[in-house]
Amino acid sequence: MAKILIVSGTPIISGAEYVLSDYLKNTKHIRDIEILHSDVEAVNSFYSQFECRTYKTKLLNPVGVVGNGKLNLIKKLYRFGASSLVFYNIFRKNEIKTVLGNNTGDVIYSLYSSLFGKKHINYIHDMIEKDSLIAKSILFFDKFVYKYIAVSNAVKKNLVDIGIDSKKIVVIYNGLESNKSFLYKDISKEITFGFVGNIDDKKNPLEFLFFFKKARAFFKDKKIKGQMVFGNIQDKELFVQIKKYIEQHKLNIELLGRVNREEMKQFYENINFLVVTSKKDSFPTVILEAFNFGVPVIAHNVDGIPEMVEDGYNGFLYNTSDDFEKILRKLFKYNYNELQKNSNLTIKEKFNNLKKIEKLNNELFEWRRT
Repeated sequence: MAKILIVSGTPIISGAEYVLSDYLKNTKHIRDIEILHSDVEAVNSFYSQFECRTYKTKLLNPVGVVGNGKLNLIKKLYRFGASSLVFYNIFRKNEIKTVLGNNTGDVIYSLYSSLFGKKHINYIHDMIEKDSLIAKSILFFDKFVYKYIAVSNAVKKNLVDIGIDSKKIVVIYNGLESNKSFLYKDISKEITFGFVGNIDDKKNPLEFLFFFKKARAFFKDKKIKGQMVFGNIQDKELFVQIKKYIEQHKLNIELLGRVNREEMKQFYENINFLVVTSKKDSFPTVILEAFNFGVPVIAHNVDGIPEMVEDGYNGFLYNTSDDFEKILRKLFKYNYNELQKNSNLTIKEKFNNLKKIEKLNNELFEWRRT
């Protein structure tokens, strides 16, 4: 029977893998799917939970060879070239019909899909800088790609802007299995703001601290608390700045560090608003998770975020930090429990995982419809 091969070249587990996880746990086609992933302990453990055949290799992700210079370039080229044998052996032993690259960088394997007569579909989870190396890579390998799946209209526009034909791009919003119930909360005496994201310039965590300080000054009659969940500390200097700022301004913010996805329920039940300060963001999964637990979102009005957050309905959007006071004034002009209800409804009505699974199945198993 013809199957799908999903390629996950990344050596880490991030949002793209969790999105894939939700699909694999719920699709009726799980036995028609095989997975090729990087041979890294955390990645191996992650993919071992699924009821499908998996393959692992250390030859994926040539970008993972860190550093410049001729030696590293040779290592990258070796990884890429040698990985062709991995694909050949999988294709030789199995009737693979279509290859899905789960990460933006997996577009490079479209060459092998094409060489061995397979259709290559590639997920694009990221906003791409126009003159970046990844943009050039996508354009170079575009001739071998059958179709792109963009996680938002902002990502689709971004791909068109770098030179991809819009007819090759399908937008499929990520979704979650909808929570049937959530905790209604009271913010009359205490408000807790939450942050989730890596410690790097893109996620802009310092802006969360600026917002929190503004909120504390604005709501003098209320107890203002904060919680920060972060996985990778990609910028250690920035992390030092965060700790110094919290200490210097005596901010009541708890640094929780890494929290397992299964344990995030407690975090969302503890906070009243999730604050998303990203400078660039295609379609943050954390917003979906917050909505699913009835947590309204205060977010930077960039990229795919306004496709998720509707101002005054399930949260509030700001353009610059100059808008913070305006946002804080709005918080009590709206019924908080109504915002909670609308947040949860957003998942049920717009970002339901069942809708996403149906659309993705239609794209991946296209030949079964013809």
